[in-house]
Amino acid sequence: METEQLAIFSPTMERIGVRTRAEVHAQGYWHETFHCWFLQEVASKRYILFQQRASQKKDFPDRLDITAAGHLLATETAADGVREIQEELGLDLALADLVPAGIVPDPILIQQFQDREFCHLFFYQIPVPITNLVLQREEVAGIAYVEFTDFEHLLRAQIETVTAQVYLTEPHDPQKIITRHFKLADFCPHSAHYYETVLSAGSAIFERRQSGTQISKFLSES
Repeated sequence: METEQLAIFSPTMERIGVRTRAEVHAQGYWHETFHCWFLQEVASKRYILFQQRASQKKDFPDRLDITAAGHLLATETAADGVREIQEELGLDLALADLVPAGIVPDPILIQQFQDREFCHLFFYQIPVPITNLVLQREEVAGIAYVEFTDFEHLLRAQIETVTAQVYLTEPHDPQKIITRHFKLADFCPHSAHYYETVLSAGSAIFERRQSGTQISKFLSES
């Protein structure tokens, strides 16, 4: 994985070359990623779904993160990133099934980890129970079902914890769901601008309920 070839970009998103994934993170080059957030509305309650990263992951193990995401190789486009949904969650979708929300810069700069991403951001309103998902155990420890407004309040320091139902990938009990409590430190440290974009776009989708329509129109009307 560290030898994967990624395109690198200037801060204004001009392609300037190709480097290995290890070099990209060590040197802090801007690069492209695919992000897809799952949303669901159940009994008038709105939820955003977080992937809990597996404990053996090199970066941010056990943290809550984007429902499905991955790096785009130098030869790939955002459409190729849809494979991450099938690999990590076992759900076969096409790009047309998703709601696009543009490209969002998201720098995460922590000591030796210099991660500067241009994120191709998408949303999907999942119509089936999360227990229908087949999680990739090596990558995904579980899926946390967080009320959308609770996450918003947590980000804005209006509450200290959120309560979530978590669907686990335990081999002896593949349908196990438990209740857990999470603090802000349990989530991956994406930039404030990135999370605010996710909240704005997600809220617009819930309000309009028109998945498949350009989210930029929703945001311009919000």
